[in-house]
Amino acid sequence: MKISCLVDAKAQVGEGAVWDAVGEALWWTDINGRVIHRYDPRTNEDRIFDIGKRVGCFALREKGGFVLAAEHGFWFWDPASGKLDHIADVEGDLPTNRMNDGGCDRQGRFFASSMNLETERRPTGNCWRLNADLSIDKVASDLFIGNGIAFSPEGDRFYLADTTVEKVWAHPYEAGSGRIGARAPFIDMASMTGLPDGATVDAEGGYWLAAVRGGRVYRFAPDGKLDLTIEMPIPTPTKPMFGGPKLDRLFVTSIGTGGEPLAGGLFAIDGLGFRGLPEPRFAG
Repeated sequence: MKISCLVDAKAQVGEGAVWDAVGEALWWTDINGRVIHRYDPRTNEDRIFDIGKRVGCFALREKGGFVLAAEHGFWFWDPASGKLDHIADVEGDLPTNRMNDGGCDRQGRFFASSMNLETERRPTGNCWRLNADLSIDKVASDLFIGNGIAFSPEGDRFYLADTTVEKVWAHPYEAGSGRIGARAPFIDMASMTGLPDGATVDAEGGYWLAAVRGGRVYRFAPDGKLDLTIEMPIPTPTKPMFGGPKLDRLFVTSIGTGGEPLAGGLFAIDGLGFRGLPEPRFAG
């Protein structure tokens, strides 16, 4: 196994990594920097797009371009023209919230959680689903920092975490209807190093979780048992994402912290022996 820093970006809050299998590039966001990055492994070029908004997460669209969860709602974005089209605000009445982590289910519905920004955090965060017809559903509430969104390979399980309470839950999920069942405990990180942040799932159903403030990436088996711990060279990993031509390279974003070398950089972990799954595109 080899860990390397691909881009010493010094991102304020690097997050939201998504692998584009068609363009063979990794897209990721610096939330507080209000920019989106496109990293090309073939040329080692990291291109930066100024969005002017805090983009928590995003997904590529089947119709081209992206869907963004930014500030208090959803947007379409075309990187070629830079055009932003506002879809809807879902938390315009919650100025101390912003959109945070998310991703698509296997059918192309886009999920995005939000978080409370106050120094003394309150559970005002939610999780929202943007459907292909652009209708919006609230699927979870009472979150401090919604995180860890991912889906099982079969699409029958939905994962959601709350960083502040140090827990990850698993929900039964009906892929056809989008119905979400009652949440059940999946991971309790209270006795582990770090706090739950972004996540992804591999082809075997393993759940890969960044442990922010703990400098680790964990892999949990589908039954919730820890079976792999990776020590990162920075204390604040935020979001793992499989990519590369064979989907066998794990990219990891991070938060920049004062004086920490390489913090805020984009990293890659090679030689893991696991493969990811193609990232679904938003169907709308």
